[in-house]
Amino acid sequence: MNIDQLNHALTPDNLRALNQQISECLLADSPDKYQQFNTLINERDQLIHSILGQLDNATAKQFAQQEMVVNDNLKNMAQTLLKSAKDDVSQFIRSQTAIKKYK
Repeated sequence: MNIDQLNHALTPDNLRALNQQISECLLADSPDKYQQFNTLINERDQLIHSILGQLDNATAKQFAQQEMVVNDNLKNMAQTLLKSAKDDVSQFIRSQTAIKKYK
């Protein structure tokens, strides 16, 4: 996921840093990639709520509208990762079944 899909004009620096970590996590080929992604997304959610609590109503509304687009991008990425993980597990199970047949 491109970092530009996570940041917008109202993104504060601390959120930009977290978005960078999310972007790097998605590019990594780590065995705990999915768990790390989930942890970072939960941190991001808490940070968003904290930021919204600090803004005045008009700015909070603008920030929330822009974050809705980012959230949709993240949701689509999470769905893609979930499908990929399910496909990997299915392939593993099929491979295990094939191996058992040849034993």
